[in-house]
Amino acid sequence: MRFAAEVSRIPACRRWAVNLARAEGASEHALRLVALLTTEAVTNAVRHGPPGGEVRLDLRRDGDAVRVMVRDASPSLPVVQRVPPTAQGGRGVMLIDTLAEAWGVERGPDGTKSVWFLVPLAADAARPDA
Repeated sequence: MRFAAEVSRIPACRRWAVNLARAEGASEHALRLVALLTTEAVTNAVRHGPPGGEVRLDLRRDGDAVRVMVRDASPSLPVVQRVPPTAQGGRGVMLIDTLAEAWGVERGPDGTKSVWFLVPLAADAARPDA
């Protein structure tokens, strides 16, 4: 999915990712994780990418998980921040780092970067490692 880097597009991206994860058989908890983490990754791409840019969102099955990838044209790498409870933002990468099975960043040859994360299809809220 390609879209203009606009905040108004974030809900549609979240719905798109959740629908694809559902089609892959994701549990209800996995769907909630996909929704939250996709929202955070797309929001970061929109906010920190170049104004007027484009963002790409991809979701595919990766074994027993779904892999969500968000690409933008900013060369800046995401940083896990520890913010005070009163901060109004800055928790997106921390949430991805904490809740995803794995995550990382890939740099494209054209100066783009892709932030990706994995959510197990059978993620269960009762399991501390899911």
